[in-house]
Amino acid sequence: MKLKRPDECNSPEEIRNEIDKIDQEIISLFSKRHSYIEEIVRFKNDENEIIASDRKEQVIRQRREWAASQGLNAHIFEQIYTLLIDSNIRHEMNLLTRKKS
Repeated sequence: MKLKRPDECNSPEEIRNEIDKIDQEIISLFSKRHSYIEEIVRFKNDENEIIASDRKEQVIRQRREWAASQGLNAHIFEQIYTLLIDSNIRHEMNLLTRKKS
C-alpha cells in the first residue's frame, strides 16, 4: 500500500484519504486474523480450550506492551484486544457447538 507521509498531505481531505487507506488495510488484516480464529477450533475440544484464560491474559498483556512501545495508549489497546478476544471466544464457542452437533 502506497501512502503519503503525513507531512506530504496538503489538506484535511488528503489526510482523511490516507487514514481511510490505513483503516481499509487494518480491516483486511482483521479478516485474515479471523480466518485463523475459524481454523483453530479444529484443534479445540471443549470450552476450557476455547476460553484459555492464561493465553488471553498473555495476548492482551503483549499487545498492551506493543502499543506502548509504539507510543500509543496502552490502555486503549488493552480494551480493543479484550473486546476482540471476547468476541472471538463467543464465535469459537458457536463453532464448537456446531462441530459437536
